[in-house]
Amino acid sequence: MHEIIIEGEGSEVLSQWLRTSFIGDDGTVYLPCGAMGDESQALLCLAYDGVSYVQHERHIYAPAWWLKKEHPQHTHLIDVMCKKILACKD
Repeated sequence: MHEIIIEGEGSEVLSQWLRTSFIGDDGTVYLPCGAMGDESQALLCLAYDGVSYVQHERHIYAPAWWLKKEHPQHTHLIDVMCKKILACKD
């Protein structure tokens, strides 16, 4: 598991946990649930669906594919985030 924290111009506007993501060994990108809605509700849904997640510093990070399924209105934003995160890994 690789932790990625987005830095750069304007990054100080967002809390660090919102700029933090994870990339699993299998390439799965985990994004902060709090960026999409209520983290507690997301945790319950993840558990119900049997989907793995990352818990880091009291925040929940879910797989991007799952977030797109749960929040289809944010698909474009999630795709942009994943592209930026994967570019930071290299």
